[in-house]
Parts: sequence; C-alpha cells; structure tokens
Amino acid sequence: MVSVLGITLARGGSKRLPRKNIKKLQGLPLIEYTINAARKSRHIDRYIVSTDDQQIADVAANAGAQVPFLRPASLANDTASAMDACLHVLDYCKSSEGFEPEILVLLQATSPLRTEHHIDEALALMEQQDAQSIVSMSTLEYHPNTLLEKTTEGMISPFCSDSDLLKNGTNQELYRINGAIYAIKTASLYKNKSFFGPSTLPYIMSREHSIDIDTALDFQIASLLMQDRSD
Repeated sequence: MVSVLGITLARGGSKRLPRKNIKKLQGLPLIEYTINAARKSRHIDRYIVSTDDQQIADVAANAGAQVPFLRPASLANDTASAMDACLHVLDYCKSSEGFEPEILVLLQATSPLRTEHHIDEALALMEQQDAQSIVSMSTLEYHPNTLLEKTTEGMISPFCSDSDLLKNGTNQELYRINGAIYAIKTASLYKNKSFFGPSTLPYIMSREHSIDIDTALDFQIASLLMQDRSD
C-alpha cells in the first residue's frame, strides 16, 4: 500500500484577514473544515497541521489533527515558502519517527468547501494515471482578453497582445489553480522542489468548491454558499 501524508500549513501571521485560520465560519474555525475532510479521506494515512501559533495548534489538535511540533519562526514569516515548510514536515517525520510517506498532499486551510470526496478523487486519478503530481483547479472566470495593465504613463493597454491571443486560441477553455489540493510523490518533491513537473495532472473542481479565502469578502461568500447548502 502507498503511504500518504496530508499536511496543512497554518501560520499565525496572516495579514489580509488576521487570524483567518481560526476565524469562525458557520460556527466552526475555518481550519476545521480542512481537518475534517483530511480525516475522512480514505487515502490519507496520516495528517499533520504545521503552525507556528500555539492557539492554532490547540484548535487543530482539538479538532483531531496531529500537531507534533510548532514550526520555527524562520519558516513562518512573510518570506518563507510553502515548499520549505512542507519539506520541514517531511524531514521531521523521517528524523523523529522514521516515517517516509510516498505521497504528500498539501491541503490549504482556506479551502473550506473542498471535501474528502475531492481529495479521494484526486488521489485516485493520480494513481490511475501514474502521474508524479496532481493539482486542483477550476475554470477561469474571465478570459485573458479582458485583462488590462496600466502603463508607466498611467494609461491602460491589453495585458495579452493580439498575437498572443491568436497563438493560444480565443475560445479554448482556460483554468486557474484554486489552491485546494496539491499532491505529489515525495521523491519528485525532493528532487524538483516543486509541485509541478512534466507529469502533473489537473483535477478540475467547480468554482463553488474552489473558494479560497484570502479576504473578508471571500469569507462572506463562503459563508453564504454554506448557508445555502444548509437551508
């Protein structure tokens, strides 16, 4: 059997929406939706929350997540990368417990509408296609021909040139990363230090399930979607 480690990174210093990881969403701390999904997944063997914040650690532990350490401050500041934080978890598991998972699944705490069904579908697809990694995404809300940029003179111009649009096609379906699921074989992660490679599969999710909370408005939208579900 392939061993799968789930990880959620939840630092305490979020700027745009302070303390968002434990902010109550429809009665539960935001991070608890991800913890519940990970614990219900049929494919995840072990699940760890990596945080530098004791309050977040306590909330995560009370919800059933493993929180075996507090992340060093050097891996939880504004310049620290998610990749370094993931490698830190893997190194901890190997050095402290001799546990070396074959697959790592990164689950953002800010994707509360992603469920265990999405996680299991993505991992099953990754196994079926024998891919090195799989990344969740949704259809792009706006076509690139609607994007504009401000010039140094303060005017606006198209972000994509006509030649770029013609080369890439103007009617093709385009996608964006939604941040809900990143899964990768750990050997590839160590080698490439990236969740992307020549054998990366897309896992397509609906826009509704792809809500990624970064601002107060995102939080309100997620709350409304959840309210509609419960009505």
